[in-house]
This record gives sequence, C-alpha cells and structure tokens, in this order.
Amino acid sequence: MPSRGTIVFLATVAAALAVGAAPRSARADEAPAKSDAPARRRVEWNPEWPRFRIWEYAGTALVGGASIYLYEYVSPPDQPRWHGNNFFDDAVRDWFVADGRAGRESAGKVGNILSWGGAAVPFVVDLPLIALVHRQPGLAWQVLMMDLEAEAVSGFIKNLLFVEAGRARPSFPDCAADPNYDALCGTPANNASFPSGHTVNIAVAAGLTCVHHRYLPIYGQPAADAGVCVLLSAATALTAFTRIISDRHWATDSLAGAALGFGTGYGLPWLLHYRYGGAPVKTGATGATRPVLLPIASGNGLGLGLLWAM
Repeated sequence: MPSRGTIVFLATVAAALAVGAAPRSARADEAPAKSDAPARRRVEWNPEWPRFRIWEYAGTALVGGASIYLYEYVSPPDQPRWHGNNFFDDAVRDWFVADGRAGRESAGKVGNILSWGGAAVPFVVDLPLIALVHRQPGLAWQVLMMDLEAEAVSGFIKNLLFVEAGRARPSFPDCAADPNYDALCGTPANNASFPSGHTVNIAVAAGLTCVHHRYLPIYGQPAADAGVCVLLSAATALTAFTRIISDRHWATDSLAGAALGFGTGYGLPWLLHYRYGGAPVKTGATGATRPVLLPIASGNGLGLGLLWAM
C-alpha cells in the first residue's frame, strides 16, 4: 500500500498540473494578462513592399538579353589588355596554387560543384517551398523576378568586364612556357580573369538567400533561415579559394567577384523592395509556457519543484 508521503506527493503534483492547465478565463482572481510571447512571422508579401514594376520587367529583360549576347557572341580579347601582377596577388598565388595539373583540375571541379550547386538554391529550394509548402504562388513570383533581376544585372557586369578588362589569368606566363599547362592555354578565355565568374554566380545566390530569408521566414525557424545565409556565404568563400588553387583567377578576381555577386544579390531586392516595409509581417502568438514553482512532499522530506504549464 502506498505510503502517506507518496500520496501527498502525487496529490500535490496533480493539483499543480490542474492549475497550470486550467484556462486563464476560469481563474476569476487573476486579471487577464497580455502574452509576452514573440509574434509568429508569416511567409507573405508585406503590402508596404513595392511589387515588381513594369520598368523592372523591361529592364530585367533588356539587361538579361544583353548579358546573354555578350556571353554567347562577344569573346574576350585575343591578347590580354591587363596582366595585373601585384604583390598581393603574386603572394597569394605562390601560397595556394596547386603544383600539378591534376591537382588544379580537381580544385576546379570542386569549384564547379559549389558554384552551380549554390547558385541553384534560390530557384530549386526556396521557390518551391514558398509556392507549394507556404501556398504563396504570388509571393513566389515576386521572389523569382527579384532573383532574375539580380542575375541579369550581375551577369551583364561580369560578362562586360570579361571583354573590356581582358585580364590575363595567372596561368598566362606558364601557358607561354608550356601549352599543356592548362586547358585554356592559347584561347581568348585565358584573358577573361577579371572577375571570377564562378564566385559571382554563387555570391549572387548567397546575397539573394540572405536578403529573402531576412524578411521571409521561409524555413520556419530563425536559426534555419540564418543558417542557410551563413552556409552559402561560406560556400562563396570556398569557391573563391578553389579558383585560386586551380590557377584560374587571381585573389583580387575572386574578391571582386564576391563583392559584385553579393552586392547585386542582396542589394537590389533590398533597395527596390524590402527596405520600404521594414520588418516582415507578423501574427500574434498562439500561446506560451510559463514556469510554476510548487512544494513537493514525500516520505523522505520536503522540497520545491519547477513545472512548465501552458
């Protein structure tokens, strides 16, 4: 048969749970309290954010078309216009470039995977989540157009610089001594070092991801939304590093590519849309837990316990 102390203990716990679970409206001796729980953010378009405008549609199409034209039909110069050797670039190259062609090509493959895989995240992960999971196809359209706008602008600047800057890749002197040093030796593409295109590609995606997840809780948890921004930013840095190891770009090429990509990816959506509305749209909280301190009695003595009740 249970001891008296055990019975007292069980009765005390049951009473505390009953008090904690009781609706606040049933406790007449307590004044209604306003919940301090944080508001829950919604994935929806803030009415204060300007929607994609007609001139943005036209500008995105025009600039995007010009970018494609430059990439497909305008080649970098046959001879470099700029070698760009300097103490910083030379030192970084000496420290990190891979010795053999196999090592350089392996680093290049890693950079390819990072660049193109990271660039796909805003399109193959975030947009389906917004449209299908959060059931916001209109919002998904706005986000898609902001993504395409940033891609068009960054792509146009990148491809224009390939042609106009005409910077020789760091492998240029080695190609002159050994035509088999790199697959690009002897081609106009070896004079398109500035900026690093792979770094631009993933940096745009990082900027887009960071700005969208700042204003839209796409993944539902602040840690997850912040984490994907950190992850793609780190992948951008790693991509830039692989371009140096593979001897395809100088360090300043990679830095410029990161600045250009992240600047357009984050800056354009914020400048043209998000900055007008401030914080994201929020809803009220649905409930919160609160601590309950209660005495505990047992056959072994007395004490205090802490329970969490709704």
